[in-house]
Amino acid sequence: MYKRNKLWLSIGAATLASSTMTGCNPDNDPDHVANPTAVHATSSAHSGEGEGEGEGSAKEVNLATDDRPYLAQLGLVRGHLYVGHQLYMDGQLEHAKTHMKHPESELYATMIPAFEARGTAGFADELAGLANAVNQDQGHEAVDQAYQHLISAITLNEQAVSEQTQSAAERLKLAADLLRVAGEEYAIAVVEGKMENAHEYQDALGFTKTARVVISQLDDSEIKSKADALIENIMPLWPSLIPPATLDTTADEIYGTAARVELLALGM
Repeated sequence: MYKRNKLWLSIGAATLASSTMTGCNPDNDPDHVANPTAVHATSSAHSGEGEGEGEGSAKEVNLATDDRPYLAQLGLVRGHLYVGHQLYMDGQLEHAKTHMKHPESELYATMIPAFEARGTAGFADELAGLANAVNQDQGHEAVDQAYQHLISAITLNEQAVSEQTQSAAERLKLAADLLRVAGEEYAIAVVEGKMENAHEYQDALGFTKTARVVISQLDDSEIKSKADALIENIMPLWPSLIPPATLDTTADEIYGTAARVELLALGM
């Protein structure tokens, strides 16, 4: 529960910070009434546990009406699934199993009210299908087929947003949101040069890969090339799916990339 709320706070804070910089109110519904899809965030985008309380402006994020946090939450699901799929295909069954648990237990269940409000079907059956294929070790072909089927279902749910949210600038901001969460996970994983948490290291890779997918969908070839190059520069932070015992890299590199990607958005 703590990790899920932490990710929500990161997404909401990033959205608030971006909206403050552009002078826009991120709420789609100013008369919002609290519901199960709503969470609170402050403008401290990557403060540690217990830090930043009372700092910045409190903001309620409602996944049923706030498009970017909704898409970012789906992006986190994509990130978990990406690394789970890659680990399975690489023969790392036990590692893959752990990533199949998180999308359902930490992320999916809390999105159901948002799916209902947006008139989408969700993807519970597809999510269970992939988890079963991995947990039962059904083989590469079955797992890959289930993964592709699930990604198609997620893509359908991602379409339940406004036309404005699909603009190049908003997609760049979404990519920056995902990179900031990747930075938080990497900071947990790599502490003073030591690998403390392989799962968070892999999560950070999955969220970064998802940010890159978001960027690949841009129509502006020049901006897409610039943003993709920024992410390419930080890919050496993950030398392998299973991390080494030591690394001389830090999350600061990911945070810096997130800021540069967002600056591209603000310049559009």
